[in-house]
Amino acid sequence: MKDRLEGNGAARLIQLMRHHGYNKDVDIELATITSAPPNIKVKIDNMNIELDRDDLIVARYLTKHKRQVKIDGGATVEIEYQDELKVGDRVIVVSANNGQLYFVIDKAVIY
Repeated sequence: MKDRLEGNGAARLIQLMRHHGYNKDVDIELATITSAPPNIKVKIDNMNIELDRDDLIVARYLTKHKRQVKIDGGATVEIEYQDELKVGDRVIVVSANNGQLYFVIDKAVIY
């Protein structure tokens, strides 16, 4: 695909999908947190088993973590993010390598 992609973000994404075709190497699933971190467990909607912490890679921003920030050019301060995945949270999980790797990439919100 040598031509520059045109249009908004969605249009460019569709163009990429058409160019590269169907990709069975990656699946996107909805799941539910059944045990909170650090001994996290996830039940993917269409599977009869729970995945545990050894099966999962969780996006950093979904965990308790600290970050350094500079506000209005002032001193650097450390912020500790406390929001962590909880039992019952719905999450978006990407599986790769024929179900050998599972990435928890975000919380799922349904309005």
